Amino acid sequence: MDFECIETWLELPEFRVTGQVMRPHDLELHLERRDTDLVCPRCQGSCARIKEGRQRCIRDLPILERPVTLRLHLGRLKCSDCHHRPWEQSETFGERVKWTERLYHQVRQEYLHGCPCHELASRYGLSARTVFRWTFEKSHGGRPRKLGRALGIDEYSRRKGHCYNTIIVDLDKGRPITTFKGRRVEDVVAWFKSRPQAELDGVKVVVLDMSKSFYSSIHQVFGDQVEVIDRFHVVQQAVGALDGVLRSIKTQLEPEEAKELKKLRKRWLKLPNQLEVDELMARADWRRRFPELREVIDWVQDLRKWFERKYDKPARAALWKLIEQARESALEPLQSVAGTLSRWFEPIARYIRHRYTNGMTEGFNNKIKLIQRRAFGLRNEHNRKRRILADCART
Repeated sequence: MDFECIETWLELPEFRVTGQVMRPHDLELHLERRDTDLVCPRCQGSCARIKEGRQRCIRDLPILERPVTLRLHLGRLKCSDCHHRPWEQSETFGERVKWTERLYHQVRQEYLHGCPCHELASRYGLSARTVFRWTFEKSHGGRPRKLGRALGIDEYSRRKGHCYNTIIVDLDKGRPITTFKGRRVEDVVAWFKSRPQAELDGVKVVVLDMSKSFYSSIHQVFGDQVEVIDRFHVVQQAVGALDGVLRSIKTQLEPEEAKELKKLRKRWLKLPNQLEVDELMARADWRRRFPELREVIDWVQDLRKWFERKYDKPARAALWKLIEQARESALEPLQSVAGTLSRWFEPIARYIRHRYTNGMTEGFNNKIKLIQRRAFGLRNEHNRKRRILADCART
């Protein structure tokens, strides 16, 4: 077959056909890049070709009723200035793609119009599993899910170190919407800006932790009326103040008493009906000996009861009263918590009206850690996203 005719049929101006191998059941075409010159990505100098090379096999539409395999020959170049040795790159095909876009769309279109799976697999030289995956699994994983009324946003680590991804969850439907690389303001804003305006207008609640980057991102996209701080992180701040007071008390005790105090740490915030008689007596004794411990425990208990309130206006007044009480305290940990709660007063108070928490998002984070640990790491970001969205949607 004439090479010029094949090049016209393939519609790949970046490559030229250098050879063909026609077998009884398939056709193999060898391609090379027309342009042999390459600019060095480091110093912008000129590169020269060296003998080293590699091949890539890509599926394409049949020719003369034979499945076609494109065998791309990519050479390696060497920069004469900085001695960098880059590989030739293809603008037509992605870095890891193994089929052409027209083959992918043709198979999906015929399958969705009723053509049997095994017939398509035989015609295009694919497996039946690949035809099914292209039509359903890949389209499901690639189709963006719509934003719901209430969203949860959080971060998770994709590897050791400061390498984080962001996950966004639909709290009403109980499934993750997407996960993407990065947690900075520009990363989150760029993803939300890519969504249709009609979806953005339907978002009424976004639950987040006390992350300044997430808060700034949501504020830029939705304004300052949708942010809700997760109640767990508010109580966590209060429990941190309790731990600070306990540490200061331990310095005043003998080692044996300090060890006994540490054993009671999980029992400070339990209800009386959840403790044994001896535990109640021990807790009452410690509260009597240390008034600062009694003060901070009572304050934390009042803060936890605040989340059970039902009406917005009395709840706001009660929360402000708790903040003033902590601010006037002589304990430094309580004063620190008072400053934090006053800065996040509005997003915390909105919990009474909306009653959403980020517990579901935190649960997905734990499952993501399990997925990554079980897979010994997922380096490909596309595969990571598909695996997370598929596994977490089943829960």
